[in-house]
Amino acid sequence: MRTSGDDTSARLRELADACDSPLVSARARHATAARARNAQELAGAASDFETLGAKLLAAEASSAAAEAFRRTGDRRATTAAHRHAVPERFLRRRSHPGLFHASAAVPLSGREREIVMLAANGLASKDIAERLFLSVRTVSNHLQHAYTKLGVRSRAGLAEAVACTP
Repeated sequence: MRTSGDDTSARLRELADACDSPLVSARARHATAARARNAQELAGAASDFETLGAKLLAAEASSAAAEAFRRTGDRRATTAAHRHAVPERFLRRRSHPGLFHASAAVPLSGREREIVMLAANGLASKDIAERLFLSVRTVSNHLQHAYTKLGVRSRAGLAEAVACTP
């Protein structure tokens, strides 16, 4: 969270308790989570901001969550938070200091990208294996690595993730 460097989380919490503002509560949650570098709470604050329509604050909190998840080694959560922090349409239009530290997603290998595109177009693992002269197990391994890198858990999520990429 952008501040003067002083810990404002306690003061924001006091203000949130004293008033009935969802935005102040979300700001307090974000400040506390940022101070603690708590990835789950940062992601929760991002969700709060998103619900309130504060998209830039949501992106900033997601960016911090991605960095916190990266430090814990959780690649799936890192990628998912990063996708929320820095959508392509946002990068083309604006830059913002709170988003500069967002770590880039782990890139897919050429083979993973090839398999992902086929899977996203509805081909079964068996059909992909036959088309690329691979074993079904190899295709499954590549898909699992891609799921982790893209932060998805299903083929539907995979199709959605690749639809968002250029």
